[in-house]
Amino acid sequence: MTQQTLLPGFEPEPQLTDRIFFAVLPDAAAIARIHDLTAGLKTAHAMRGRPIADARLHATLCNLGDFPGMPDSLVARAGQAAASVAAATAPFAVCFDMVQTFVNRARNRPFVLAGGDGVSGLGSLYKSLATALLKAGLPGNPPSYTPHVTLLYDDVTVPPQAVAPVEWTVRELVLVHSHIGQNLPYTALGRWSLQG
Repeated sequence: MTQQTLLPGFEPEPQLTDRIFFAVLPDAAAIARIHDLTAGLKTAHAMRGRPIADARLHATLCNLGDFPGMPDSLVARAGQAAASVAAATAPFAVCFDMVQTFVNRARNRPFVLAGGDGVSGLGSLYKSLATALLKAGLPGNPPSYTPHVTLLYDDVTVPPQAVAPVEWTVRELVLVHSHIGQNLPYTALGRWSLQG
């Protein structure tokens, strides 16, 4: 292993080990439907990517970033923002009724479950949460948002196509901790029930 000499005043970049993001999670019936749908589509399109594990299926809302350790003060401020949004938001139904590949890189692209009007509630929740996070001093979420659930990653490109609907009722916001590159289960750092 080669050791690099550090110049005074120059420290190596810290390794990013912790990803923090808000998400909504499908219920058990939706997870089962997603599992079956993914298996059928994988076969139909001759995909070789491994499906996302059932316990990791989610629709990301706002991403707080990647960090070299747990950013406790950021998590606390994010939790306060989430609590205010959840208190003002009633539970709502989502309906994902299409799949497509996001062509955002040359290889190993996300194959996702998406939707039209049936996922508009997620768009509204995203806007409310991104605004609350910004007010809490946590900027960084883009103005546009495409609600989706990643099913797998593959080199095959699938154009948008309709599928039988996958539906569930969104009842909570979840602050998720992902251990980058460690293939560990997600950890819920907080859950806020929608009450509006």
